[in-house]
Amino acid sequence: MHGFIWVLLDGGPSRAFLETDVNLMKDDLAMLKDLFIAEGQGLPSDVIEKEAKLAQQILDLYVLKADTIIDLLMKASEHMSHHLEPATARRRNVHDVHTLLRVLCHKKDNGASTFLKIQYHLPRSSDYDDVPVKDAPSKVPIFSDMLNRGASFNWSETGQQSFRIMKKKLQEASWQ
Repeated sequence: MHGFIWVLLDGGPSRAFLETDVNLMKDDLAMLKDLFIAEGQGLPSDVIEKEAKLAQQILDLYVLKADTIIDLLMKASEHMSHHLEPATARRRNVHDVHTLLRVLCHKKDNGASTFLKIQYHLPRSSDYDDVPVKDAPSKVPIFSDMLNRGASFNWSETGQQSFRIMKKKLQEASWQ
């Protein structure tokens, strides 16, 4: 299930989901759960349901209007500590800032795109390019850990390129 959640939240800037995609993603989740249940020969269904709960909640976020997710993000930001720890797969919560922001980043929605462009100076998804920028640490605490740990992942070349593009855009946004 962690891999499925990774695709939903950390799949790179080329992943943008429409509300109409959610039904297909729910079908994918159902097939994944069936795979692990293996017609009674695999894991118990209650274990699978427990493990799939966060994925289902994230899919439910994608159905919400961008304005609703933005409101949730603002409320979550008010309650956030100044010493941010990155959300890991084990500690991730559907209402934490990290998750909400990632849903907005991957939601193919004009409202979400406009908010991210204004608030975080991120380009619209079609505007991503590979423009060199100065290598400076992020001034936005929520992204600093993500920017610093990029080299520790064993990603494919495409994944590394997507990360580099997003990293550069986040660094550009932190300079403003």
